[in-house]
Amino acid sequence: MTIAQAERFYKQDTKKYDISKNKELLTWLKKAIKKGYHSFIDVEYIQELIDNIVYWYEMKYPERELELSEGTIYCNFEDIENLSKVMDLKQLMYRLPHKQLCLMECNYRSKGGSIRYVYNDKGEKVGQKKILYIRIDRKGIEYNPFSCSKLPDFLLHADPDSGKVDVDYNLKDYFSVDDITLDELLVLFKEKYTDELGFTELEECIYDHNCDVELRRIVLQLVALKLLYSNRTIPERGYKRATRFINEFNKKMGLNLTTEEIDEAINRDYTNGERWEQVLKTYVDEDGTEHSYWTVEDVNKKKLLETTKGLVKSLFKK
Repeated sequence: MTIAQAERFYKQDTKKYDISKNKELLTWLKKAIKKGYHSFIDVEYIQELIDNIVYWYEMKYPERELELSEGTIYCNFEDIENLSKVMDLKQLMYRLPHKQLCLMECNYRSKGGSIRYVYNDKGEKVGQKKILYIRIDRKGIEYNPFSCSKLPDFLLHADPDSGKVDVDYNLKDYFSVDDITLDELLVLFKEKYTDELGFTELEECIYDHNCDVELRRIVLQLVALKLLYSNRTIPERGYKRATRFINEFNKKMGLNLTTEEIDEAINRDYTNGERWEQVLKTYVDEDGTEHSYWTVEDVNKKKLLETTKGLVKSLFKK
């Protein structure tokens, strides 16, 4: 882009990545909370998360590195190591504050949980993993300490990362499969067991998770916009960083972020009627030596000038 075109490009920036001005996001968040979303992260933390990721990618792909791909060479920095491979997604996550990390991971959440140790075939402790608990109520059953009948409720256990449910003897009363996720279990309970079971906590868990995932998607799309419109670069390099960011997150996290919004923004017509072309010009210096050089000219202005000259000549001819 020319300087004039870049100025027009930045002027049409609505700054959606500034959360305080993003009415669409704030309205969505307000409606989600009204419907039962238990948000664990404040708007200030969301803004900080956007800024943190933008700063990371501007450090990961610095101006001089992008200029190098454009043909500009800095001799003083020939021995500088490329850090883009080292600054991977895992390194970024490690440096995020806890709540920002939680939003990026988007694990399932519930009212209870614990740590379970992992053992190998020899009975040796080899690690640990997180487990979340969700209470399921059995309708019509009251607690009786003197009876061996079923309890009025039970806890289902699940992996917060994948949502995979530990199918134990309580769940075996309702289905026979050994592999099921929390989302699939909720569908099954709604279809077959609404009269027998109360699963409010499971519904809350799934709704919270869906809202977390959508909020993360919105936030990451805003990161791409802020990279595109960064005032520390030019539009072309901002676009290059934004597309690299989207491609890397899609690949490493299995997301479906889109470049549609930044594609539309960078490809708008900012010429304002200008159309430039390279022109070879010549001039004669004071010694009478002819020189040539390449420059760019506005084609429309050139045509207008030629038309004006033609009209003047025709008037003088008359």
